[in-house]
Amino acid sequence: MDWKEIEKRKEEILKIFEEYESEIHKMKCDHALVGLQILSKYTNRVIQCAEHDIIYSIAIEDAIEKGITDEDCIELAKLNWMAYEGEYFACFV
Repeated sequence: MDWKEIEKRKEEILKIFEEYESEIHKMKCDHALVGLQILSKYTNRVIQCAEHDIIYSIAIEDAIEKGITDEDCIELAKLNWMAYEGEYFACFV
């Protein structure tokens, strides 16, 4: 995949995160864990970094290169995950 395709796909993913709202108030699951399980399809190291109340996962561009689907991005958005600074998937815990 060349950089133009990656940038185009990244824009599509960022738009998904803008369009879909969190639905964790409807869910009876650990939204952070379920999101990590989704992202584990695209990396062997799902937690890249953690701070006091946030975990950072795979870079969006890396997930694109691994073929992340719209369905997984929508599910992440519904699980209250975010595209942190447009660069990484992240979640408040």
